[in-house]
Amino acid sequence: MLSSITQRLKGRSMAQIVQLVGHNIAYHAREMTPQARRRNRQFRAFDAQWGTDTFGMRELHTLSVDPDLAVHARRYQASNGGNMPTWFADLNVDFGRTAFIDFGCGKGRAVLEAARFPFARVIGVEFAPELVEIAERNRAIMMARGALAAPVEFVCMDAGRYEPPTDPDLVCFFYDPFGDAVMAPVADRLTAFDQPVSIIYLEPNCIGQFRRSGRWTEGVSVDNLVLRNPAALAR
Repeated sequence: MLSSITQRLKGRSMAQIVQLVGHNIAYHAREMTPQARRRNRQFRAFDAQWGTDTFGMRELHTLSVDPDLAVHARRYQASNGGNMPTWFADLNVDFGRTAFIDFGCGKGRAVLEAARFPFARVIGVEFAPELVEIAERNRAIMMARGALAAPVEFVCMDAGRYEPPTDPDLVCFFYDPFGDAVMAPVADRLTAFDQPVSIIYLEPNCIGQFRRSGRWTEGVSVDNLVLRNPAALAR
């Protein structure tokens, strides 16, 4: 156990260690609530239905990742796609002309949930190769069962260096995947887009990286933060 803790703290500054401890305390407190237990039962039901592996959490120190990037990342934890129909309706998504991107997609749970809608394409960006391998196996399982309505691609790279596609519309998904150092270039790229961009942001701990441009309009869908650029609002 001591070696595990040492690995998790390796390369982190004191401020980053304090932030990590605070983040872990908040995480474990949330996981003890009745809402979290209900959510986890729903997550397990998804894997039981499809034969996938999306629920199990993975700590960063168990993955083959760049340690300089790992200090800004979060542990893998699956997200719940049960609210997607409401999110997409509230954002007035035109599926046939829209690409969905999950930044920090992990094992691909949100990607696979989104791909059950007829998007032009669905993309997951993840820097841990082990998680990408699992995500690709999950994709193959659901494709074989005819469960996906959109083409799915997984990209293994640093999200801070990822160049989003220039599809007519973009819907981007974030489930608190990383810290400000990675979110800053991601936000800058998305802010520079002229086409409609909508963002669904769960646990928006780095929302300041979007607010600093003054270009995004904030709203709420099923108690989750959504952002839209001027082109998305005008659509």
